[in-house]
Amino acid sequence: MNSSRLLHYITDPRGPEEVLPALPAEELAKLLDALFQNLDTPEPEYGAQAWYEMAVEESARRSDPVGSNSSEGAAHGVA
Repeated sequence: MNSSRLLHYITDPRGPEEVLPALPAEELAKLLDALFQNLDTPEPEYGAQAWYEMAVEESARRSDPVGSNSSEGAAHGVA
């Protein structure tokens, strides 16, 4: 993913709460990789840290076989 594509996501007015759940798994993985690489630069893009953290959460949510409605999820602050 190039930097202009990454900026397209970071500056999306809908924000990560709306954008990330709608991404296909492959695109989410590419975005996570691009965000990680961007954060490893001397001057990461403004907002990249928040997007990265929320993308990690979205990825974990998708890979959770139990689901967010379980008591395990509630124990971790997910209601």
